[in-house]
Amino acid sequence: MSEPTIATQTAALLALAGFPAATVYEALGKCGGMSPDVRPMIRRPRLFGPAYTVRTLGCESAAVLHAIEQAPRGSVIVVDTGGSGGSAIWGGSSTLAAVTRGLKGLVTNGLIRDLDEIEDSSFPVYATGTTVCGTLKSHPGWLGEAVVVGGVLVHPGDIIIGDSDGVVVVPAALISHAVDAASAQRNKEQARDARLRSGEPITLVLGLRAG
Repeated sequence: MSEPTIATQTAALLALAGFPAATVYEALGKCGGMSPDVRPMIRRPRLFGPAYTVRTLGCESAAVLHAIEQAPRGSVIVVDTGGSGGSAIWGGSSTLAAVTRGLKGLVTNGLIRDLDEIEDSSFPVYATGTTVCGTLKSHPGWLGEAVVVGGVLVHPGDIIIGDSDGVVVVPAALISHAVDAASAQRNKEQARDARLRSGEPITLVLGLRAG
């Protein structure tokens, strides 16, 4: 089997970017969806891009700052804090630097701060919450390793898709499959909605037995 060309890969990514996160989750067999603990911090976010992975030690954030400088343009920073610590690993300055470098968003199982600044920038951020407390910056952390965020294993280069519903992760090896499956799933959803608009009972449309 021949390797996909750059043009083919680009077309697949453009197609995948057009689907809602929930549609992709369903298309992947209900896999890849992050825990609802990792939730959108701004209204109506739209997130799409390859993961640039970071693992920090508790309340340390030096690795996050290095990631902002090193991640390729268009990347989504995915930070695994271990779900521990009460300090913000991301804030207004991090957001400004990320926007300036052309990064697409942040996903973390840690906390953030400066939420008003983040909202004003419309930069998509998914986190477990906010805090006023800042971090230490003495431990280098780890970049470019597999991490677990929201209960999902994320490898560098996996595709991160997020919207108001949450985040789904598409393994890099499954991008083409995900496009085909998501297209079929979206057609199914649209056909279902058309039946509902015509007045059919929702239980009939969804194939439930009569109560």
